[in-house]
Amino acid sequence: MIRLVFLIVYNIIRSAWNKIFYGKRYDVAWLQRISPSCALKLYGKGRLKIGQNTELAADCNFEALGNGSLEIGDKTYFNRFCMISAQESVKIGKECIFGPGVKIFDNNHKYSKEGGASTDISTSPIVIGNHCWIASDVIILKGSKIGNNCVVGAGCIIHGEIPDGMLVKCQQTLDVSPIK
Repeated sequence: MIRLVFLIVYNIIRSAWNKIFYGKRYDVAWLQRISPSCALKLYGKGRLKIGQNTELAADCNFEALGNGSLEIGDKTYFNRFCMISAQESVKIGKECIFGPGVKIFDNNHKYSKEGGASTDISTSPIVIGNHCWIASDVIILKGSKIGNNCVVGAGCIIHGEIPDGMLVKCQQTLDVSPIK
């Protein structure tokens, strides 16, 4: 009981501080179940919106950078060690469940055959529908769209579109092609 009271008081203080520091860019309800070890970071003009009754377990790391926007719907749960990096837009629907270690990136480094990896980035929005279950250690890459009522199996790497009501299971394969 003492732990619950501490968590509530901590999150009220944390929300008040973030609302003062970030202003309208930080739109998070006062009473949330956000672990004290979660990092919620806004850089530049980044924006964060978290719906009602959302839970972020220990050691999650969510950041909106540059002009990036991160929006999470009501009653969504993130298990331990989830990470989201939004430099353009990541939108997650309501009542979703994320397993431990899920990573979501709407950006990646530019690269070329001649110059290799660069510090410049390219971005493309990510949309995840309502009522989705994203299992343990899934990686969702820029430009992906996951429809409503989908399940993505553990360890999958998602890059593309998944229609509503799909179950995605991934097999371990190696696809090697030359850089263009």
